[in-house]
Amino acid sequence: MNDFDLLSPKQKAWVVECLTSFPEYQHYAAAACAEELPDELLYLQNMAEEDDDFESLLDEWEEFIGENHIWVLLEQSCDEGVMLTEKLVYERVKDCPREWLAPFETLLQQCPDHVLAYLAQRHYLAVRMDRADRFGEPDWRPSDGPFTCADLENYSWKKASFEVRNYTG
Repeated sequence: MNDFDLLSPKQKAWVVECLTSFPEYQHYAAAACAEELPDELLYLQNMAEEDDDFESLLDEWEEFIGENHIWVLLEQSCDEGVMLTEKLVYERVKDCPREWLAPFETLLQQCPDHVLAYLAQRHYLAVRMDRADRFGEPDWRPSDGPFTCADLENYSWKKASFEVRNYTG
């Protein structure tokens, strides 16, 4: 038995989705075409334009997201590319395994709001394009599964199947 076998079904779905979601360059290039934030976030766009360190902060937090493999959590925390309220974010990611929740919480608490808004939009679009390529459908929730993955499950507990051969002949 391994750690994956001990997870709840929703946690397994998170692990499978997070470990199979790898948006590629073309997904991020397409997401970059959405240079502006939605109208309701215009004040954050203005903050970004006035911030001399915006590009370096964006790169720094982008690297943090990649190192901690939390782009699916960021995508799940959005509605149409806009971050949900803190309460709704935590409601959506509550079943995610703990090893991803800690860095995600660091991102939410320490990343400047104007940087987070751009990161959220970028990853929301890129992850959904990747998922649409893989499954033909961009929408996903942990309750949708998949709940199994042959690469992660431990089959050592299953009864061995073998064929008895007669060598005496």
